Amino acid sequence: MSELPHLSQIFDRLKRGCHLGPDDEPHYSALLSRYAEYAAYFAPLGLNLLRHEREFFYFEPDNPDSVPDTLPRIAVFSYILVDHAANQGRPVEEFIFARNFILSALPHFSLDRYSALLRQVEVHDMKGLENILRHMERIGWVRWVAGDEFRFLRPFHRVLSKCLELAETAAQPAATPEPKAP
Repeated sequence: MSELPHLSQIFDRLKRGCHLGPDDEPHYSALLSRYAEYAAYFAPLGLNLLRHEREFFYFEPDNPDSVPDTLPRIAVFSYILVDHAANQGRPVEEFIFARNFILSALPHFSLDRYSALLRQVEVHDMKGLENILRHMERIGWVRWVAGDEFRFLRPFHRVLSKCLELAETAAQPAATPEPKAP
């Protein structure tokens, strides 16, 4: 196996829980072009390099049953965005990925039910939302553009897909039992 380009930088970022996508050049292109070689290199270290169907890369979590304390906050944050887009009748993926957002203009405190959800995960103000976004930036799910403006990156699909799946399941009518014959 010839020397893998950017190996130490890729390892460092992935090991810290980062997801690498098209916005992470040149690391993304290196992984894309030589995925099998990188996966084989990391495997003896006990690290499983995953290539998501949406074309981004990350290490499989060490303990998938363990939930990081930031995940419930990210899930509620994401759910509110999905709900807000749906309430506006907008396609969710287009709403999230085709534009930039301004932190101070997010819908998260616009409705009492959103605020109540955020309080359940101990987020009480814009600073709490910013902390969620800063964490999402560290793992490669958002990128700050300027000031309090940011955009979502392709790896955000990891949580968005789950939110959409849950919303779809919740929207399906429950099967009604057939009446029993007397």
